[in-house]
Amino acid sequence: MKQYRLLVTQFCRGLMAIVAIALLTPAMGAQESANLKLHSQNGMLNHLAVGLQVGLGGTGIDVAMPLHRIVTVRAGIAGNAFGDIKFKAINTATDITQMQLVEDDAIKQAKMVDKVQLAIKPRFWNAFVMAEVHPFPTPFYFAAGLFAGNRTFLHFRNTNDGALQTLYDANKKVEDYNASFRTNYPPVGLKFGDYVFTPDENYNIDVKMKTWAVKPYLGIGFGQSMAQHHRLSVALDAGLLFWGKPKFVFNNGKKIKSTSKESGITHFISWFDAYPMIQIRLAYKIF
Repeated sequence: MKQYRLLVTQFCRGLMAIVAIALLTPAMGAQESANLKLHSQNGMLNHLAVGLQVGLGGTGIDVAMPLHRIVTVRAGIAGNAFGDIKFKAINTATDITQMQLVEDDAIKQAKMVDKVQLAIKPRFWNAFVMAEVHPFPTPFYFAAGLFAGNRTFLHFRNTNDGALQTLYDANKKVEDYNASFRTNYPPVGLKFGDYVFTPDENYNIDVKMKTWAVKPYLGIGFGQSMAQHHRLSVALDAGLLFWGKPKFVFNNGKKIKSTSKESGITHFISWFDAYPMIQIRLAYKIF
């Protein structure tokens, strides 16, 4: 919660800075030249454009309207529209060398399982509202907004449903052994970087990568959300989506602990509190 408040505070400060820049920028010369106006006529909500966008934030649609001579607001929805990504994960049972476990039938069966195919299912969709501030008589602008949607960024699941009973039985054996002899042997499951995904009672891997539901955004852009004197316009956005520190959780909500604190995916996620966003948008001005 403390980290969430800090990021929100940073977002608000950034938004205030954008507004200050917009209000203090001397643009009197631009007001006198019709060719430099953002819209063909000054006014609030007197134009409407629809747009399509694609990029790291996914594919989306939106609508845009002017709120002021230098401010345009956009609202829409964006998310991942591509299919599953499949890869083979390593079975950690092959790493077991402790003799007291190696001879157990459950461990022997698990060791016979080679790599298991997992599917990464991108399921990241968000509604958003965004303000664009054009403080200069150029296509350059600042952007700030909020995204709100599902918390699941990625969903991991084995492609062969209910096929991981041997790994489930082996993991139960290791858990029982740790409880009985106060040892700390790692779980049996499938490796994903510094994490081990263990099967559930249905003999499946069912793991989600979770983020915040509400995500502030700050960025810059080049282009226009609606053309000055034409129907079509193109814009490029680049910024950061503040989504909190991602975490891996099982289907029952239990958080998965990393096997390492200093390297690999764990080290990467430890500073990955913001998701980089680059979007290209093509818009058509209806009126």
